[in-house]
Amino acid sequence: MGKLEKLTLGSLFILLIWGNMVSGLGHGLACPDWPLCFGQFFPDINFPIFMEHGHRIMGLIVSIFFFFLAKNRIKNYVGKQKFLPIFAALLLTTQIILGGLVVIFQLETNLTTFHFGNAILIFLLIYTMCKYPTSSELSSAKFFSSKAKKYIIFFLIIYFQLVLGAYTRHSNAGLACPDFPTCLGYWIPPYLSETVFLHLLHRFSGVLIFLYALFLLLITYRQNIKDQFKRIGRLTLLVGVQIALGIYVVVSKLAFSMTAIHLLVALLIIMIALDAVFDENKTI
Repeated sequence: MGKLEKLTLGSLFILLIWGNMVSGLGHGLACPDWPLCFGQFFPDINFPIFMEHGHRIMGLIVSIFFFFLAKNRIKNYVGKQKFLPIFAALLLTTQIILGGLVVIFQLETNLTTFHFGNAILIFLLIYTMCKYPTSSELSSAKFFSSKAKKYIIFFLIIYFQLVLGAYTRHSNAGLACPDFPTCLGYWIPPYLSETVFLHLLHRFSGVLIFLYALFLLLITYRQNIKDQFKRIGRLTLLVGVQIALGIYVVVSKLAFSMTAIHLLVALLIIMIALDAVFDENKTI
């Protein structure tokens, strides 16, 4: 990757982690108006305002880097490939509007979850644009095919888990089961409230992802697909780390630093899963 790609992707990583920390610290409404903060671009600073307003400033920086990246890709890509940066730009515009609505409607759960899910899509599109800078390189990065369907399913399950995690968090279900491995002292609680159900579903999805990763690891080993075997091996290791982090997030009562690391590892996992899809399709 070139300098622009590294700056764009790196700043986007920081933006996503920063946003996670803002939410974890409960500072999402430190600036109760939008797009300014208490009617000012440079408000009087305390720590909550620094976190929330800093997140907005970082979003502006990412948007600037993205503008130059998209401009370059529209120039380099041909035909339908130009739709990729254009679609990413539309999602980014939607994200900015959603950011304002999240503040205006005071962190409404569905809006904040949609905001996060859209952010992950933007992240994946920008990652693809950064990794495949030319038309010929992008041509090899096909997503849909019957051959890669097992990896596509895996990728979609991971994306679902990410969005589910955001919904669980914003629904205040992160500690609905404050113990581990049981929930409220039961393997299956006798009464499943909405928050308990969400929490257990998030746990179950994490286990499913780990088992699916082991399944793919076994397949790639038996078929002697060395590159994919190494990639899925790294992914399986990260999923194991992610599960351990998830346990610690519960035990630590949602320590904001751990939730931020939890998201960082999740981003690495979904990046590797996307690479697995693209790499499988290169051999078609």
